[in-house]
Amino acid sequence: MKILFVIPEVNRAEGYTKEDISYIGFPSLTAATIAGLTPKDVDFEAIDEIVDPLKESDFKRYTDTDVVAISLNMTYKANRATEIAKHFRETGKKVIWGGVHVTSVYDFHRERFEKEIAPFADAVVLEEAELVWPVLIGDLKSGNLKKIYRSLRPEAKEIPSARRDVLNTEPFLVQSSIQATRGCPLNCEFCAVTSFNGPVFRIRDVSSVTAEIKGMLTNSAAKNDGWIDRYKKSLIAFVDDNVAFDKNYFAVLCLELEKIKDEFPAFRWGGQCTLNTIEKTVVLNGKTTRLVDLMKRSGCLTMFIGIESVSRESLKSVGKNFNQPDKFAEQIRKFHDAGISIIAGMIVGFEEDGERVFENIYEFLTKNKVELSLINVLTPLPGTALYRRYEKEGILIDYNWEHYDGRHAVYRPKRMSPERLEKSFFELWNALYGSDVSIAKRLIYPASVWKIMKNPSQAAQIFSRFLINKRYGQIAERIMKSRQNILV
Repeated sequence: MKILFVIPEVNRAEGYTKEDISYIGFPSLTAATIAGLTPKDVDFEAIDEIVDPLKESDFKRYTDTDVVAISLNMTYKANRATEIAKHFRETGKKVIWGGVHVTSVYDFHRERFEKEIAPFADAVVLEEAELVWPVLIGDLKSGNLKKIYRSLRPEAKEIPSARRDVLNTEPFLVQSSIQATRGCPLNCEFCAVTSFNGPVFRIRDVSSVTAEIKGMLTNSAAKNDGWIDRYKKSLIAFVDDNVAFDKNYFAVLCLELEKIKDEFPAFRWGGQCTLNTIEKTVVLNGKTTRLVDLMKRSGCLTMFIGIESVSRESLKSVGKNFNQPDKFAEQIRKFHDAGISIIAGMIVGFEEDGERVFENIYEFLTKNKVELSLINVLTPLPGTALYRRYEKEGILIDYNWEHYDGRHAVYRPKRMSPERLEKSFFELWNALYGSDVSIAKRLIYPASVWKIMKNPSQAAQIFSRFLINKRYGQIAERIMKSRQNILV
């Protein structure tokens, strides 16, 4: 039996391209995790359309493929997933769907599931796949495939080591990713993580995580690559939603990562946490130790942090009270003092957001020298409490899943029109990334120059961040050109 595993990507100006991810991306772990669950007697191939988009002629090329599995974790890719499913079913393949969007639509929007997914699926996997994928494979072999497979949430020890050989990772900026934890108890109203992965924070055994990392670094070191490829392969991305949530577990993980860094000096890593991680301490050998010191020693290069808003009222409206705007500047400074750059997740379009929000965010990011920011329009994703509330309030105005990408206003904001929200969003994006001067304001300042003087290798990091910023400017320009009829 042969399985083709597909991660869809939209084929339009607002989708990410192969060139984009060479500056900003890292590979999804989904295909590699499912491959790790698949018996060795099953031929498993994976395609990520962000790297290798499927062309019309490709659908007939997979003549020896028996099953096509589609991973749909991002809602904006749903329409493309349907196209792929239709094409492969027309060629006689069995099609299996799974992922965050599929589970959310089945559980909370059943009428749309029956219309958009059920007619194009031979089977559907709901929630996490670890406990049901081997069962599904057995049913495929015996000819007893069921329509619905719903899994209990696996214990962390049941999460397999990923088989990264199944994916083409060469084009990505960061070629290796890993997961140490799952689940998030914070349950922010707009976030789909808790509804899919649950509120219980599950942790993998640290030795299993570090063994995976050492295996990746060892394999990379064995290859005769140029220095750029060696550098890219020395970077590891933790895809956890908040790898530092359990501070004691995180401290142990950092201590083990420090040992890896001693063995592989070029090793660096990045992940995702909250800003208040910088204030947390643990007791090690009877001594109080700051988490940030452990992060610095272990090779932490950058962290994605969901800051979301500089307005306490906006944060409160979506249940993110643990973010405290009056502390942001000091918390960011402490990350920078440790040599850890920040990728700030920012959202516009909260209920309390008026038209000054765009200027406020620009000033905040520039003043605090935030190296990079991923800005999105507030998006009520299916399955979230925010979607259900907005639907009840009758303010949803767009039901096209392709527009649930963080770049469209799919609802009526309270303090501005949807058109103004979208236009101002792109103006902010362009203001941050559209000119070298704007980028330089955040990357080159007295403290960063001093760091370069003390350690010339810092110059390469700043230059790399400059190129990443430039790429985001190019993405903004591309999207704005494609939507000129709206953004006028």
